[in-house]
Amino acid sequence: MWISLTCLSALFLGVYDLAKKHAVDDNAVLPTLFFTTLSGALLLLPVLLLSRFMPQAAQAWHVYLPPQDLATHLLILCKSVIVGLSWIFSYFALKHLPVSVASPLRATGPLFTVMGAILFFGEKPTRGQAIGIALILAAYFWYSTQSLRTGRTFWSGQALRPGKGVAGTSGGSLGVAGSGHSGFWVTCMLLAALTGAVSGGYDKYLVQTRHVPNLFVVGFFLPYLALMFAVIAAITWWPRRASMPFRFKPSLVLVGWLLVAADLAYFQALSQPFAKLAVVSAIRRSNVMISFAGGMLLFKEGKNNAWKRRLVPFIGIALGLGFLLFSPRD
Repeated sequence: MWISLTCLSALFLGVYDLAKKHAVDDNAVLPTLFFTTLSGALLLLPVLLLSRFMPQAAQAWHVYLPPQDLATHLLILCKSVIVGLSWIFSYFALKHLPVSVASPLRATGPLFTVMGAILFFGEKPTRGQAIGIALILAAYFWYSTQSLRTGRTFWSGQALRPGKGVAGTSGGSLGVAGSGHSGFWVTCMLLAALTGAVSGGYDKYLVQTRHVPNLFVVGFFLPYLALMFAVIAAITWWPRRASMPFRFKPSLVLVGWLLVAADLAYFQALSQPFAKLAVVSAIRRSNVMISFAGGMLLFKEGKNNAWKRRLVPFIGIALGLGFLLFSPRD
């Protein structure tokens, strides 16, 4: 059951990456983060209100959120901070990198997640699962290497893609020195992967060790995250909004809804007694196959036969996913 739920989460994540790319393209990053998170929080608001004012109806519909103590809310707030840092790094990098390059770099996070799952949670994947994880991680590494090789001149200041919205242009950024260099954005994406891995381990701690209800985690971490982004945007973006314009797009709402769907399936999978974080993380990051195809078809990132260089890791991810899906799980 948890394998199927993880695959469903990966599907939502793949579409989420494409919608996120559209939402942030040629747009100010911080208000984009705020409105995407707010849309997800508003989607779950009826559940929160129903649990508070009509608990019996919420229980009948299996969406009841039992009250939690202050310590639990602080744990959720801590998760919001971790996810917020990861998203800030990720969105700014995605704004300046092609999605077919950014997503594989972001997907190196499972390497850190697998290491954490084995070292801190004592997970022991089966032989088939270990082969699948190894294939996927190797494909990620290959994919990232090919992406970097494609844009090797960016370390000297040439961007991989003429940036819409780099500092000083229509989209704007935080005004970081050197923000027009793609090497800087690659570093941001790798930091996003690292903090994302920390978030994965923290998620397992919340639902398997602290037994926090899945819906409660999603239902409260998004409002806390939206509040965090609102404060950051008010301080860093609003005073300079004239040079960093923001345009509302329908994809902003779609991003939030897709995130809710992906996270609900993910936490339901991770809360299962025999769920392994290493396997869940690897399967979820197979979403890059959707990002790869979407980047080629929707964002025209397949010029100069770039897709051929990424075909081998694409096949590697598919093979690894096959091992994870069809190997014995115990």
